Amino acid sequence: MQDDKIRDFMRNQPFMPFYIRTTDGRVYEVDHPDFIARSRDGKTVSYYAPEDNRLVVIDARHIVALELVNKSAA
Repeated sequence: MQDDKIRDFMRNQPFMPFYIRTTDGRVYEVDHPDFIARSRDGKTVSYYAPEDNRLVVIDARHIVALELVNKSAA
């Protein structure tokens, strides 16, 4: 995945929740900007999963898609 695409999703104002899809089929929902960071060189993305207090470091080469979360209003 291109580093500029990841950076754009992370910096959206206002922030818009999005999914990260990886080559192994995993999907991570980023619902707050504090739960995602990228390395200076753009080669890795760190994702914090608040529901189970887990930190996942993802090799950016394995990110195949970024998708905006489409949540209907309650």
